[in-house]
Amino acid sequence: MDTMTKSRLFRLWLVLGSAFMILLIIVYWDNMGPAHFNLHTALSRPHMLKPFPSPNSAPGDVFTSSLEIWESFVREKQGPLLGKRLEQPSLPASSKPVLGNLEERVRGYDWSSHAAQQSPDPDGRQAERRSVLREFCANASFVFPTKERSFDDIPNYELNHLIVDDRHGVIYCYVPKVACTNWKRVMIVLSQSLAGQGAPYRDPLDIPREYVHNSSTHLTFNKFWRRYGKFSRHLMKIKLKKYTKFLFVRDPFVRLISAFRSKFELENEEFYQKFAVPMLKMYSNHTSLPASVSEAFSAGLKVSFANFIQYLLDPHTERLAPFNEHWRQVHRLCHPCQIDYDFVGKLETLDQDAAQLLRLLKVDKLLQFPPSYRNRTASSWEEGWFAKIPLAWRQQLYKLYEADFVLFGYPKPENLLRD
Repeated sequence: MDTMTKSRLFRLWLVLGSAFMILLIIVYWDNMGPAHFNLHTALSRPHMLKPFPSPNSAPGDVFTSSLEIWESFVREKQGPLLGKRLEQPSLPASSKPVLGNLEERVRGYDWSSHAAQQSPDPDGRQAERRSVLREFCANASFVFPTKERSFDDIPNYELNHLIVDDRHGVIYCYVPKVACTNWKRVMIVLSQSLAGQGAPYRDPLDIPREYVHNSSTHLTFNKFWRRYGKFSRHLMKIKLKKYTKFLFVRDPFVRLISAFRSKFELENEEFYQKFAVPMLKMYSNHTSLPASVSEAFSAGLKVSFANFIQYLLDPHTERLAPFNEHWRQVHRLCHPCQIDYDFVGKLETLDQDAAQLLRLLKVDKLLQFPPSYRNRTASSWEEGWFAKIPLAWRQQLYKLYEADFVLFGYPKPENLLRD
């Protein structure tokens, strides 16, 4: 047998062996029961993942190490570009957020510590929330767009709100205006996604706000294709099956009010150019507007809440582009009928839910959820904010956000929907 034939046979066996190993790993992970691993190991100190678990490894180390071996194998098969890690932002010195008086008033931050109130039956409350969610997802008579599609039908770009922490086996779907800044900080501490820039953060509040919202900071599902190529969906399903998945929600109308206050009552150049200028031209008949948000505010030109509601109800709005994430419906951000969430938190019970979730994840000794801001955009404000909004608009707005009200157990605001 000549050298060329031996070389071909060797390459053939190599390819067959690689294919067999991939198949073996896929079957192994698909069938591995959750009893084999403790997915939520609390870490007393930061540590680097080892390539292979030692005989004395903790169960959580075995889980993360095994999954990393699989991911590394996939990245090697897909080539160096897919496996390339995203560039991390450079970090300034740690600093807690510094807010001006107006921003403090609008955002309503309160950095003072206050202990979480304990619910008499937090487990029962969670069971009820998840039961309501599953019931309406399974109810054929309750219909809304995208409800019936499968996880495979969800476009990759719609998975950009699912943040993954492989070190602790956690997936968080963030919802803007629902304490997502602080939950993102928690995910950074847990995943140590900024550890490459120096010592890992241990206090969530030490992480500067501008880096919390930098997309390169977090590993999200929509980045999996770039890393894992054709294996990405299968790997997502493995993580969805094995990891603890959570989200936090809020009364849909109160969330809209909060989004309006944050983005249009404060000077925000990006939102002024992208949203306020078109709204003022379309719904307030302004033909010539200042070039910058500061000039517009100085001239008293601001989007009204009524303008904002008109924009949301205008059928042309989403023909141009999907809703911005700050007012997009939660079911469109987090896909609760395609993803079986293990924990559904609410902003209305944030302190209690945060404490319960950190205990569930077994990381309550590692960190604390940052002291929450007092929710000054309260449900009791709804009537005042909607007082000048025509009844027909209010009813249309409810239909637009009805799925979020129903799926997450928020009562229908009857006082706003009738004369």
